[in-house]
Amino acid sequence: MNSYAIQGPTVIWKAPAANILSTRMRMFSAIVTEDDANKNFEKVIEDNNLKLIAFLEKGISVSKPVAHITLSKGGMATGFLIAPDVLLTNCHVFKTKDSARGAKIRFNYQKDLDGNFLPSDEYDCDPDSLFKNNDEPLDYAVVRIKGEAGMKWGYLKIKPRDIEINDKVNIIQHPAGGPKQIAMNDNEVKYVDETFVQYITDTLPGSSGSPVFNDDWQVVALHHSGGNIPEPSTNSIHFRNEGIRIGAIIEDMPPL
Repeated sequence: MNSYAIQGPTVIWKAPAANILSTRMRMFSAIVTEDDANKNFEKVIEDNNLKLIAFLEKGISVSKPVAHITLSKGGMATGFLIAPDVLLTNCHVFKTKDSARGAKIRFNYQKDLDGNFLPSDEYDCDPDSLFKNNDEPLDYAVVRIKGEAGMKWGYLKIKPRDIEINDKVNIIQHPAGGPKQIAMNDNEVKYVDETFVQYITDTLPGSSGSPVFNDDWQVVALHHSGGNIPEPSTNSIHFRNEGIRIGAIIEDMPPL
């Protein structure tokens, strides 16, 4: 093949010679042979971020029990079902039975692919049937809700989970009281002890009470705060978000 030029009013483009085209075609070929695999034409850059496509399907599945909370005296938060009719959120969200009694628990508050809101379901709490909270240091509250929302939206099975520094954690939440969102970038764990997990995954006011998931979509913590917070072992201050380890909550929680 000969080189040739295409000339327009201001631009001249010269086609590469045949041997250059041949080389580039080999480099970007989508067909991988055994020889190609050994040549390492493709690269993992820093961390390996490749995941099975089922990762997305599982994320959608575990998002369904995550609910938007509207408090009767104003304020919004997040919570999630841990049984067909039991919601887990923060103590600073439900400080008393009365605060839970007037709250509205809304599932499927989210947008579709076209940006339209989907139909949602709203439930009332039944704190006289079940209510338990713990302020410091665990900052959790469990409350029964009227009707078994979990039969429609599912619920998250919780158990103590291992979590380590540099693990990735994803948070499904209602940031700023808005429709359901997920934070799953720049999401490394920076500190762990028996009670607390600190991470740089993004949240906003309204995200309190959100489930913190590992990359296997297992609940590892209950998100509760963020900002310039102390690292418990050193009291050094870091700009991070923080959750309560789910195992610590389970040990204190009443039987469901």
